[in-house]
Amino acid sequence: MTAQSSDDQPIQDAWSADIDRFLRLLRQKTEDLTASGIREGHARGLAHLELRIAQWPSGWGDDLVVLIYGDFSAPLAELDFHELGITIEPENIANSVIKSAMCVLKARVKIPEKSVKALADAAARINTLLGVLAVLDWGNSGSGWWSHVTHGSIGGGVPKLETDRVQNVVEALGKLPAPVARKVRSALYWIREPRQLMMEGYRSDSLRVYAGYWNAFECLVEAVCLLRPQPKLGQAEKQASIDAFLSKRNGKLDAATISECYKTLIDPGFISKASHALKACFHGRADQYVVECFRMKPEQDRLYNIRNAINHGDVDADNPGELLRVEDRHKRLWMIVFGMLGLIIPIDRPLDQQ
Repeated sequence: MTAQSSDDQPIQDAWSADIDRFLRLLRQKTEDLTASGIREGHARGLAHLELRIAQWPSGWGDDLVVLIYGDFSAPLAELDFHELGITIEPENIANSVIKSAMCVLKARVKIPEKSVKALADAAARINTLLGVLAVLDWGNSGSGWWSHVTHGSIGGGVPKLETDRVQNVVEALGKLPAPVARKVRSALYWIREPRQLMMEGYRSDSLRVYAGYWNAFECLVEAVCLLRPQPKLGQAEKQASIDAFLSKRNGKLDAATISECYKTLIDPGFISKASHALKACFHGRADQYVVECFRMKPEQDRLYNIRNAINHGDVDADNPGELLRVEDRHKRLWMIVFGMLGLIIPIDRPLDQQ
Protein backbone atom coordinates (compact mmCIF):
# COMPACT_ATOMS: atom_id res chain seq x y z
CA MET A 1 0.00 0.00 0.00
CA THR A 2 1.45 3.37 -0.94
CA ALA A 3 1.35 6.38 1.36
CA GLN A 4 -1.11 9.12 0.44
CA SER A 5 0.62 12.22 -0.91
CA SER A 6 0.11 15.41 1.08
CA ASP A 7 -0.51 17.15 -2.27
CA ASP A 8 -3.72 15.14 -2.66
CA GLN A 9 -5.26 16.43 0.58
CA PRO A 10 -6.44 19.87 -0.64
CA ILE A 11 -8.14 18.22 -3.64
CA GLN A 12 -9.92 15.73 -1.39
CA ASP A 13 -10.93 18.48 1.04
CA ALA A 14 -12.40 20.55 -1.80
CA TRP A 15 -14.26 17.51 -3.12
CA SER A 16 -15.68 16.76 0.34
CA ALA A 17 -16.77 20.37 0.71
CA ASP A 18 -18.57 20.22 -2.65
CA ILE A 19 -20.37 17.03 -1.62
CA ASP A 20 -21.42 18.58 1.71
CA ARG A 21 -22.69 21.70 -0.08
CA PHE A 22 -24.67 19.61 -2.55
CA LEU A 23 -26.26 17.51 0.21
CA ARG A 24 -27.24 20.63 2.18
CA LEU A 25 -28.86 22.14 -0.89
CA LEU A 26 -30.62 18.86 -1.69
CA ARG A 27 -31.93 18.56 1.86
CA GLN A 28 -33.13 22.18 1.93
CA LYS A 29 -34.87 21.96 -1.45
CA THR A 30 -36.50 18.67 -0.44
CA GLU A 31 -37.78 20.19 2.80
CA ASP A 32 -39.14 23.24 0.96
CA LEU A 33 -40.97 21.09 -1.58
CA THR A 34 -42.31 18.77 1.12
CA ALA A 35 -43.62 21.79 3.03
CA SER A 36 -45.58 22.77 -0.08
CA GLY A 37 -47.51 19.47 0.08
CA ILE A 38 -45.41 17.22 -2.19
CA ARG A 39 -44.62 13.73 -0.90
CA GLU A 40 -41.06 13.32 0.37
CA GLY A 41 -39.83 10.85 -2.25
CA HIS A 42 -41.30 12.91 -5.09
CA ALA A 43 -39.87 16.08 -3.51
CA ARG A 44 -36.38 14.56 -3.35
CA GLY A 45 -36.53 13.65 -7.04
CA LEU A 46 -37.67 17.16 -7.96
CA ALA A 47 -34.90 18.65 -5.81
CA HIS A 48 -32.32 16.56 -7.71
CA LEU A 49 -33.79 17.80 -11.00
CA GLU A 50 -33.68 21.44 -9.90
CA LEU A 51 -30.06 21.07 -8.81
CA ARG A 52 -29.12 19.63 -12.21
CA ILE A 53 -30.82 22.60 -13.84
CA ALA A 54 -28.86 24.94 -11.57
CA GLN A 55 -25.64 23.32 -12.88
CA TRP A 56 -26.57 23.95 -16.53
CA PRO A 57 -23.47 23.49 -18.73
CA SER A 58 -22.23 26.90 -19.87
CA GLY A 59 -21.53 25.60 -23.38
CA TRP A 60 -25.23 24.92 -23.92
CA GLY A 61 -26.23 28.56 -23.72
CA ASP A 62 -30.03 28.86 -23.80
CA ASP A 63 -30.53 25.48 -25.50
CA LEU A 64 -31.20 22.07 -24.00
CA VAL A 65 -28.71 19.68 -25.60
CA VAL A 66 -29.90 16.09 -25.97
CA LEU A 67 -28.84 12.89 -27.69
CA ILE A 68 -31.38 11.44 -30.13
CA TYR A 69 -30.79 7.79 -30.90
CA GLY A 70 -32.39 5.04 -32.92
CA ASP A 71 -32.18 2.61 -35.79
CA PHE A 72 -31.98 5.18 -38.57
CA SER A 73 -29.32 6.63 -40.87
CA ALA A 74 -27.48 9.84 -40.02
CA PRO A 75 -28.66 12.82 -42.12
CA LEU A 76 -26.32 14.31 -44.70
CA ALA A 77 -26.81 17.85 -43.36
CA GLU A 78 -28.14 19.66 -40.31
CA LEU A 79 -31.91 19.28 -39.85
CA ASP A 80 -33.94 22.24 -38.57
CA PHE A 81 -37.48 21.60 -37.34
CA HIS A 82 -38.27 25.25 -36.66
CA GLU A 83 -41.88 24.70 -35.55
CA LEU A 84 -40.62 22.40 -32.80
CA GLY A 85 -37.55 24.51 -32.02
CA ILE A 86 -35.25 21.53 -32.58
CA THR A 87 -32.04 21.39 -34.59
CA ILE A 88 -30.34 18.04 -35.22
CA GLU A 89 -26.65 17.87 -36.12
CA PRO A 90 -25.63 15.39 -38.85
CA GLU A 91 -22.63 13.69 -37.21
CA ASN A 92 -23.16 10.18 -35.87
CA ILE A 93 -21.62 10.22 -32.38
CA ALA A 94 -19.53 7.08 -31.91
CA ASN A 95 -18.58 7.34 -28.22
CA SER A 96 -21.54 8.16 -25.99
CA VAL A 97 -23.51 6.62 -23.14
CA ILE A 98 -25.81 5.07 -25.76
CA LYS A 99 -24.36 1.75 -26.88
CA SER A 100 -27.16 -0.21 -28.55
CA ALA A 101 -28.49 2.23 -31.18
CA MET A 102 -27.35 2.26 -34.81
CA CYS A 103 -27.19 6.06 -34.80
CA VAL A 104 -26.73 8.72 -32.12
CA LEU A 105 -27.15 12.40 -33.00
CA LYS A 106 -26.77 15.58 -31.00
CA ALA A 107 -29.77 17.91 -30.99
CA ARG A 108 -30.33 21.43 -29.65
CA VAL A 109 -33.75 22.29 -28.29
CA LYS A 110 -34.72 25.91 -27.72
CA ILE A 111 -36.13 26.72 -24.29
CA PRO A 112 -37.43 30.07 -22.96
CA GLU A 113 -35.92 29.56 -19.50
CA LYS A 114 -34.03 27.05 -17.40
CA SER A 115 -36.84 25.54 -15.32
CA VAL A 116 -38.74 22.30 -14.77
CA LYS A 117 -41.69 23.74 -16.69
CA ALA A 118 -39.48 24.61 -19.67
CA LEU A 119 -37.94 21.12 -19.64
CA ALA A 120 -41.41 19.55 -19.72
CA ASP A 121 -42.27 21.69 -22.77
CA ALA A 122 -38.99 20.74 -24.47
CA ALA A 123 -39.59 17.05 -23.72
CA ALA A 124 -43.06 17.27 -25.27
CA ARG A 125 -41.58 18.69 -28.49
CA ILE A 126 -38.85 16.03 -28.65
CA ASN A 127 -41.37 13.26 -28.02
CA THR A 128 -43.61 14.72 -30.72
CA LEU A 129 -40.76 14.64 -33.24
CA LEU A 130 -39.80 11.05 -32.39
CA GLY A 131 -43.43 9.97 -32.35
CA VAL A 132 -43.97 11.40 -35.85
CA LEU A 133 -40.84 9.60 -37.08
CA ALA A 134 -42.14 6.34 -35.59
CA VAL A 135 -45.54 6.47 -37.28
CA LEU A 136 -44.02 7.51 -40.61
CA ASP A 137 -42.14 4.20 -40.42
CA TRP A 138 -45.34 2.42 -39.29
CA GLY A 139 -43.75 1.74 -35.90
CA ASN A 140 -41.09 -0.57 -37.30
CA SER A 141 -38.00 1.03 -35.72
CA GLY A 142 -37.06 2.16 -32.24
CA SER A 143 -35.80 5.57 -31.13
CA GLY A 144 -35.44 7.71 -28.04
CA TRP A 145 -33.59 10.61 -26.46
CA TRP A 146 -31.47 11.31 -23.41
CA SER A 147 -30.01 14.27 -21.57
CA HIS A 148 -28.19 14.27 -18.25
CA VAL A 149 -30.25 17.25 -17.06
CA THR A 150 -33.62 15.58 -17.61
CA HIS A 151 -32.75 11.93 -17.07
CA GLY A 152 -30.00 12.07 -14.45
CA SER A 153 -27.08 9.68 -14.10
CA ILE A 154 -27.03 6.11 -15.37
CA GLY A 155 -26.63 3.38 -12.75
CA GLY A 156 -27.96 0.12 -11.37
CA GLY A 157 -27.21 -3.01 -9.38
CA VAL A 158 -25.12 -6.04 -10.34
CA PRO A 159 -26.55 -9.11 -8.57
CA LYS A 160 -24.66 -12.34 -8.05
CA LEU A 161 -25.83 -15.62 -9.58
CA GLU A 162 -26.18 -17.82 -6.49
CA THR A 163 -27.03 -21.43 -7.34
CA ASP A 164 -28.30 -22.47 -3.90
CA ARG A 165 -30.73 -19.55 -3.53
CA VAL A 166 -32.05 -20.03 -7.06
CA GLN A 167 -32.52 -23.77 -6.45
CA ASN A 168 -34.47 -23.12 -3.24
CA VAL A 169 -36.95 -20.89 -5.06
CA VAL A 170 -37.27 -23.30 -8.01
CA GLU A 171 -38.02 -26.17 -5.62
CA ALA A 172 -40.60 -24.07 -3.77
CA LEU A 173 -42.32 -23.19 -7.06
CA GLY A 174 -42.47 -26.88 -7.90
CA LYS A 175 -44.33 -27.63 -4.67
CA LEU A 176 -47.07 -25.06 -5.26
CA PRO A 177 -50.41 -26.12 -6.76
CA ALA A 178 -50.14 -25.78 -10.54
CA PRO A 179 -52.61 -22.85 -10.86
CA VAL A 180 -50.79 -20.93 -8.10
CA ALA A 181 -47.37 -21.63 -9.61
CA ARG A 182 -48.64 -20.34 -12.97
CA LYS A 183 -49.71 -17.04 -11.37
CA VAL A 184 -46.41 -16.69 -9.49
CA ARG A 185 -44.37 -17.33 -12.63
CA SER A 186 -46.44 -14.66 -14.39
CA ALA A 187 -45.64 -12.24 -11.57
CA LEU A 188 -41.92 -13.03 -11.94
CA TYR A 189 -42.20 -12.28 -15.68
CA TRP A 190 -43.83 -8.88 -15.11
CA ILE A 191 -41.21 -7.93 -12.51
CA ARG A 192 -38.37 -8.85 -14.88
CA GLU A 193 -39.47 -8.05 -18.42
CA PRO A 194 -40.11 -4.26 -18.36
CA ARG A 195 -36.81 -3.46 -16.60
CA GLN A 196 -34.07 -2.31 -18.95
CA LEU A 197 -30.43 -3.33 -18.73
CA MET A 198 -28.09 -1.11 -16.73
CA MET A 199 -26.18 -0.18 -19.89
CA GLU A 200 -29.48 0.97 -21.38
CA GLY A 201 -30.07 3.36 -18.50
CA TYR A 202 -30.45 6.21 -20.97
CA ARG A 203 -33.93 4.85 -21.78
CA SER A 204 -36.80 5.89 -19.53
CA ASP A 205 -38.58 2.81 -18.21
CA SER A 206 -40.60 4.41 -15.38
CA LEU A 207 -44.06 3.89 -16.86
CA ARG A 208 -43.57 0.39 -18.23
CA VAL A 209 -41.90 -0.79 -15.00
CA TYR A 210 -44.80 0.59 -12.95
CA ALA A 211 -47.35 -1.06 -15.25
CA GLY A 212 -45.39 -4.32 -15.06
CA TYR A 213 -45.35 -4.26 -11.25
CA TRP A 214 -49.10 -3.66 -11.14
CA ASN A 215 -49.57 -6.67 -13.42
CA ALA A 216 -47.36 -8.65 -11.02
CA PHE A 217 -49.54 -7.44 -8.12
CA GLU A 218 -52.69 -8.67 -9.86
CA CYS A 219 -51.05 -12.06 -10.49
CA LEU A 220 -50.12 -12.34 -6.81
CA VAL A 221 -53.62 -11.34 -5.70
CA GLU A 222 -54.96 -14.24 -7.78
CA ALA A 223 -52.34 -16.59 -6.31
CA VAL A 224 -53.19 -15.63 -2.72
CA CYS A 225 -56.91 -16.00 -3.39
CA LEU A 226 -56.29 -19.50 -4.75
CA LEU A 227 -54.34 -20.40 -1.61
CA ARG A 228 -56.80 -18.69 0.73
CA PRO A 229 -60.16 -18.28 -1.02
CA GLN A 230 -62.22 -15.17 -0.38
CA PRO A 231 -65.36 -15.83 1.71
CA LYS A 232 -68.55 -15.29 -0.26
CA LEU A 233 -71.84 -14.03 1.14
CA GLY A 234 -74.86 -16.28 0.80
CA GLN A 235 -78.03 -14.96 -0.81
CA ALA A 236 -79.65 -14.13 2.55
CA GLU A 237 -76.49 -12.44 3.86
CA LYS A 238 -76.13 -10.44 0.65
CA GLN A 239 -79.75 -9.26 0.86
CA ALA A 240 -79.30 -8.29 4.50
CA SER A 241 -76.20 -6.26 3.57
CA ILE A 242 -78.12 -4.50 0.77
CA ASP A 243 -80.97 -3.69 3.19
CA ALA A 244 -78.49 -2.29 5.72
CA PHE A 245 -76.75 -0.27 2.98
CA LEU A 246 -80.06 1.30 1.90
CA SER A 247 -81.21 1.85 5.47
CA LYS A 248 -78.14 3.97 6.23
CA ARG A 249 -79.15 6.20 3.32
CA ASN A 250 -82.81 6.34 4.36
CA GLY A 251 -83.77 4.34 1.29
CA LYS A 252 -82.85 7.19 -1.06
CA LEU A 253 -81.41 6.05 -4.36
CA ASP A 254 -79.48 7.92 -7.00
CA ALA A 255 -77.09 6.79 -9.72
CA ALA A 256 -74.02 7.10 -7.48
CA THR A 257 -75.65 5.12 -4.64
CA ILE A 258 -76.76 2.32 -6.97
CA SER A 259 -73.27 2.11 -8.47
CA GLU A 260 -71.64 1.99 -5.02
CA CYS A 261 -74.05 -0.72 -3.84
CA TYR A 262 -73.39 -2.84 -6.90
CA LYS A 263 -69.59 -2.53 -6.68
CA THR A 264 -69.54 -3.09 -2.91
CA LEU A 265 -72.07 -5.88 -2.46
CA ILE A 266 -73.31 -7.37 -5.74
CA ASP A 267 -70.11 -7.65 -7.78
CA PRO A 268 -67.19 -6.31 -5.68
CA GLY A 269 -64.63 -7.24 -8.37
CA PHE A 270 -60.88 -6.80 -8.16
CA ILE A 271 -60.78 -4.21 -5.36
CA SER A 272 -62.53 -6.61 -2.98
CA LYS A 273 -60.31 -9.49 -4.08
CA ALA A 274 -57.13 -7.41 -3.65
CA SER A 275 -58.26 -6.19 -0.22
CA HIS A 276 -58.79 -9.79 0.86
CA ALA A 277 -55.32 -10.78 -0.41
CA LEU A 278 -53.64 -7.85 1.33
CA LYS A 279 -55.35 -8.70 4.62
CA ALA A 280 -54.26 -12.32 4.24
CA CYS A 281 -50.64 -11.27 3.68
CA PHE A 282 -50.01 -8.25 5.87
CA HIS A 283 -52.38 -8.32 8.85
CA GLY A 284 -51.38 -5.14 10.74
CA ARG A 285 -50.41 -3.18 7.62
CA ALA A 286 -53.23 -4.44 5.42
CA ASP A 287 -55.53 -1.44 5.95
CA GLN A 288 -52.68 0.97 5.12
CA TYR A 289 -51.94 -0.88 1.87
CA VAL A 290 -55.62 -1.03 0.89
CA VAL A 291 -55.78 2.75 1.36
CA GLU A 292 -52.60 3.31 -0.67
CA CYS A 293 -53.91 1.14 -3.49
CA PHE A 294 -57.54 2.24 -3.68
CA ARG A 295 -58.65 4.97 -1.26
CA MET A 296 -55.97 7.53 -0.51
CA LYS A 297 -56.17 11.25 -1.26
CA PRO A 298 -55.36 12.79 -3.64
CA GLU A 299 -56.89 10.16 -5.91
CA GLN A 300 -54.15 10.59 -8.52
CA ASP A 301 -51.65 9.06 -6.08
CA ARG A 302 -53.61 5.85 -5.54
CA LEU A 303 -51.48 3.00 -6.85
CA TYR A 304 -54.45 1.59 -8.82
CA ASN A 305 -55.26 4.99 -10.34
CA ILE A 306 -51.67 5.48 -11.49
CA ARG A 307 -51.81 2.15 -13.37
CA ASN A 308 -55.08 3.22 -15.00
CA ALA A 309 -53.67 6.64 -15.85
CA ILE A 310 -50.65 5.03 -17.54
CA ASN A 311 -52.84 2.66 -19.56
CA HIS A 312 -55.28 5.40 -20.61
CA GLY A 313 -52.68 8.01 -21.56
CA ASP A 314 -53.48 10.33 -18.64
CA VAL A 315 -49.92 10.44 -17.23
CA ASP A 316 -47.95 13.35 -18.70
CA ALA A 317 -45.02 11.30 -19.99
CA ASP A 318 -43.38 14.50 -21.31
CA ASN A 319 -43.04 15.97 -17.81
CA PRO A 320 -39.93 14.90 -15.82
CA GLY A 321 -41.67 15.96 -12.61
CA GLU A 322 -44.63 13.71 -13.35
CA LEU A 323 -42.36 10.75 -14.04
CA LEU A 324 -40.66 11.39 -10.70
CA ARG A 325 -44.08 11.22 -9.00
CA VAL A 326 -44.75 7.84 -10.63
CA GLU A 327 -41.30 6.58 -9.59
CA ASP A 328 -41.96 7.66 -6.01
CA ARG A 329 -45.29 5.81 -5.87
CA HIS A 330 -43.65 2.78 -7.48
CA LYS A 331 -41.55 2.38 -4.34
CA ARG A 332 -44.75 1.67 -2.41
CA LEU A 333 -46.01 -0.78 -5.04
CA TRP A 334 -42.60 -2.50 -4.98
CA MET A 335 -42.89 -2.90 -1.20
CA ILE A 336 -46.31 -4.54 -1.50
CA VAL A 337 -45.34 -6.85 -4.37
CA PHE A 338 -42.20 -8.18 -2.72
CA GLY A 339 -43.96 -8.44 0.64
CA MET A 340 -46.56 -10.74 -0.95
CA LEU A 341 -44.07 -12.67 -3.04
CA GLY A 342 -41.86 -13.38 -0.03
CA LEU A 343 -44.73 -15.23 1.64
CA ILE A 344 -45.18 -17.58 -1.32
CA ILE A 345 -41.58 -18.35 -2.31
CA PRO A 346 -38.38 -18.25 -0.21
CA ILE A 347 -36.97 -14.79 -0.99
CA ASP A 348 -36.11 -11.98 1.41
CA ARG A 349 -39.07 -9.75 2.34
CA PRO A 350 -38.35 -6.02 2.58
CA LEU A 351 -38.98 -4.19 5.85
CA ASP A 352 -41.47 -1.36 5.40
CA GLN A 353 -40.30 1.53 7.54
CA GLN A 354 -42.88 4.05 6.33
